[in-house]
Amino acid sequence: MTIHLIKSAELSHSLFTNVYDLLTAVDGTLKFSCDPESIIDFQKDELYQRYYAGEEAFKKMERPPVYSMDNFFPSWNFPKRVTTAAWSTLFNKCESYRKTQSIPKDDMVLLLTDIGNKFNWFATLDQNAPNNGFLHTADWEMFLPCHRQFPIAFEVIALLMHRFSFDATKPIFDQAHSRAIGCVNDLCIEKREIILKMRTADVCGDCMAKLKTKMPTTDILHALSIMDSLRVKMLYAQNFKQHVPISRVHVDGRNNRIFLPEFGNIEIKLRPLEKALYFLFMKYPEGLFLTELMDHRVELVEIYEKISHTGTREEMRIRIDDLVNVLSNSASEKISRIKRVFEEAIGPDLAKHYYIQGGNGERKRVGVVSQ
Repeated sequence: MTIHLIKSAELSHSLFTNVYDLLTAVDGTLKFSCDPESIIDFQKDELYQRYYAGEEAFKKMERPPVYSMDNFFPSWNFPKRVTTAAWSTLFNKCESYRKTQSIPKDDMVLLLTDIGNKFNWFATLDQNAPNNGFLHTADWEMFLPCHRQFPIAFEVIALLMHRFSFDATKPIFDQAHSRAIGCVNDLCIEKREIILKMRTADVCGDCMAKLKTKMPTTDILHALSIMDSLRVKMLYAQNFKQHVPISRVHVDGRNNRIFLPEFGNIEIKLRPLEKALYFLFMKYPEGLFLTELMDHRVELVEIYEKISHTGTREEMRIRIDDLVNVLSNSASEKISRIKRVFEEAIGPDLAKHYYIQGGNGERKRVGVVSQ
């Protein structure tokens, strides 16, 4: 089956594609489709402002009525304001996209949005059309000390598991684990409990038995592999594993992808120009002054042409000319983003061993070279 990810207008393109990259980092039978061009907009009358008394109120999910879930409207008047939509509005966006794009009925359509939802859930499926669902992509920093792309990707897989673990005709509230046990089907009424199921990335025996009756074994194994990959990446990103031996940097010679083998084979996703600059510094462990980049222009061109498939050769060389130009900020900008990518992947403590660093006017070098 294919899981189609769509986004609302306010969600950043980079976050959306990062979630897709995490989901597709593990090979298997499940397919994911990412459509950043199909922006889901909301009409003014589809949204309202919701208020929360404080942090404790905001960190609780609410139980929707069993029938006519959208007939409830909060009457509280709290300091925290969240732009919110009804569940039916979010589900209708998925169904509209499904129809306009002729999505097969057995494929899933999941809307990723920063817009809040009436009952303050992380994510859920449409009870009337369970192959449609939404994920709330904002406020994850309140629950997990890592970049939100990781828990969002995890919740995509969780919804897939829910699709085949639960009876779509019955409320999820009556089927999921009301007390967190570290299963992907934990309800997490106390939203802070989400950290437990993401650290375990597990499926309990009862839920696994249900999955096996409805979901192909190959899909189950692929989903579990993705969850475990995300679990490892979140642990490193949250600095839970900062006191571990440093990993090698491995570059796949076939496609120039960068991996950290001893850190769960986490992939470091850099853009081609950033990757070319990083590979150059890896060749010179003693470091280089930025003013020396011009002396390595030919090397950079050769590296870049091997890994980039965008633009003509002349356009590629123009980009390299800008990169080595001492009057341009291009190299400094690339170095800053390389640092950010490593920090998001494995946390700031471990990342400092890998990114390009050095003070102004000093040689800049990479902490670890490939082996």
